[in-house]
Amino acid sequence: MARSLSPHQLQTVVLGLAQKLDSLNVDYAIMGGAAVCLLTQRPDRETEDVDFVIHVDHRMITADRLTSQLLTSFPSEFGHVSQFGHTIPAYKLSLPGGAIRLVELEVFDYQSWPQRPQYNLQSATRTTRSINGYPVKTFGPEWIMREKILSQYQRQGSGKEGTDIRDVTLLAPLCSPGKAELDFNNSKELQNALSNLVQKRPTLSELLKQKIKCAAIFQN
Repeated sequence: MARSLSPHQLQTVVLGLAQKLDSLNVDYAIMGGAAVCLLTQRPDRETEDVDFVIHVDHRMITADRLTSQLLTSFPSEFGHVSQFGHTIPAYKLSLPGGAIRLVELEVFDYQSWPQRPQYNLQSATRTTRSINGYPVKTFGPEWIMREKILSQYQRQGSGKEGTDIRDVTLLAPLCSPGKAELDFNNSKELQNALSNLVQKRPTLSELLKQKIKCAAIFQN
């Protein structure tokens, strides 16, 4: 298993990635553990890789095409790793002593994953973090918390379930009520996931009720 990135290393990776995506005019949002780290600024929340979603415009640069483009346009900054027989890009992070660590970058897009409407950047809540004065885009805490509530339900019994629940605890105070992502009334899957979470962590119920609209569970 890859070692966790230090906060400084993560900032180096996402800053390098953001600058190159901007130079290619590719709109994006960072998600997953990397976004949780950037949003919560907690040194005890770590990640080993960076997941992000890109917007596919008229040029049709999908996740696979972006991988090729990063490797050919910026070979000194990006390499590749093979994951389940699939090539994914990796950022070349310089380590003390001159060694290079390849940090995996997982790229997604709505065009290639139409079954995941949450990847539509045009309707998602996003926010910007400044790293060394440079704007880096992530999904908003509301978007990420919704995904974490789902994934803790889907990954029950795995080691990642606990991480997902902890992330919900960290993100909930950052969320603004009333965002579209926090209206669970029209999704049975989200309602099931939320019900499961508050059964396991009843102490979270009051905080989540302040943030999430869900008549079935919170009668709000």
